[in-house]
Amino acid sequence: MHSVSVNLEPSQFLSGWRPESGAIFLPVLSEARVGDQVAARIGVLGQTIRATVFGKITGVRRIGRPSIPPGIELRLDAGSIPAAGFLAMAARGEPVNFKERAPRFPFERSFDVLQGSVRLTVATINLAEGGCSARWPLKLPQVGEVLTVRLGNGYFAPRAEAVVCWTLETIAGERTVGLRVHAAGRAGRFWKSLVAAVASSGARPA
Repeated sequence: MHSVSVNLEPSQFLSGWRPESGAIFLPVLSEARVGDQVAARIGVLGQTIRATVFGKITGVRRIGRPSIPPGIELRLDAGSIPAAGFLAMAARGEPVNFKERAPRFPFERSFDVLQGSVRLTVATINLAEGGCSARWPLKLPQVGEVLTVRLGNGYFAPRAEAVVCWTLETIAGERTVGLRVHAAGRAGRFWKSLVAAVASSGARPA
């Protein structure tokens, strides 16, 4: 999976965003190939909002022109379309209501994470349909870094990719990481069932 961070002018974002097809043009990764998976951290210049979206490359423009840069056409997954909608609202100068985001439930569970060549165990603080925040025992990863999360126990436990959306380290040295979990197949079913079980347990959204 490719992981990129890009800041776009409001007009640039809006001209590349096609909500009817759930696709966006990004002026990055012109060396990539159609079918590659991408995690993109997108910001709109002049706005504080940032969002991490996932998708698959459906087109590549390798050579640009002065008014049309090289880049990729990215078809977003269903879970990323609301985030792109928030970015579009910000780009148009409209107020963004974050109350529409999926609820986050306080919940502690340990997962094994592969950060580069290092395997570590992290404990979640809360989780939602799209990801979680977790306490981090070692050096903080970079925002945009792609990690592998093992969901469950045992050698054949499903695995998911997760992108680091934000990091925080307090004066006391406590480290926290926000992860956007990209899970499909068995891993996707595991994550959805876990969130549903926590929600049905009576946990109150944070």
